[in-house]
Amino acid sequence: MEEINTVAQLKFASQHLFNLICFIGILYYFLKKPVSSFFVNRSKNIEESINTAKNIIDGAQQKYDENSMKINQLDNEVTSMNKSAENTVESKIEDINNNVNSMVSLIEKDTEEIIKLEKDKIDSQIQAAIIQKAIKISENDLRQKITEEKDEELIMSYLVEVKKDVISNS
Repeated sequence: MEEINTVAQLKFASQHLFNLICFIGILYYFLKKPVSSFFVNRSKNIEESINTAKNIIDGAQQKYDENSMKINQLDNEVTSMNKSAENTVESKIEDINNNVNSMVSLIEKDTEEIIKLEKDKIDSQIQAAIIQKAIKISENDLRQKITEEKDEELIMSYLVEVKKDVISNS
């Protein structure tokens, strides 16, 4: 009995296998075109998506390159402007230093001249004061030393000398 069951099971399995193969064959026959066209269309869609992505990537790369060039140009311009500003600042500082040095030189000359003039003025004032003092001292000395007798004596001696000169000239 077991043999019958085995044969019956084999027969049953072979019928189902045959049905399965026929079903797969029919499916293959009917679905071959739609499945292959689906995969062809899917391949085309994927290829188009890849091409679109490549175009987008190429466009983005091109824009990136353009923007990089612009950034480099801007960076170069900024560097150039910084150098120009530094040169201008250095030039202005040098001009200011030169002007300050020339003004200091002029102020030194003017100050020396003013000091010399003030010194000369003070020297003149001191000399005038010394002379005035000397005159006062001399006047006081003369007033104390010269009395009426000495005054007469000086006048007489002066007259004697004048007589001698007159006599000698004649």
